[in-house]
Amino acid sequence: MTSKIQPLPNINPAEIARKGEEIYQRELKAKFEKTHFGKYIAIEVDSGEYFLGENQIDVSSKAKKKFPDKITYLIKIGYPAVVTMSHHFKPPSYGSIFR
Repeated sequence: MTSKIQPLPNINPAEIARKGEEIYQRELKAKFEKTHFGKYIAIEVDSGEYFLGENQIDVSSKAKKKFPDKITYLIKIGYPAVVTMSHHFKPPSYGSIFR
């Protein structure tokens, strides 16, 4: 049994984010912020198609079903970012070198 090895796609997350934000600002923001505030939208940046839903899993599942090999841009409508994460990790085993 032989299978062909598929090359990894050349993915640039910054470019996906730039295109997705551009599409959202230009075409979708005014349309959805008054009627769908707080819901989620996933945008497939090459086609401009989008998927609305109540949560991240919902919109990601819808997008993945139609575009299984694509990465989508996901945002919470009306918010500047879906997830903001800050974390400081100080391993206890390293003692005082991280103080």
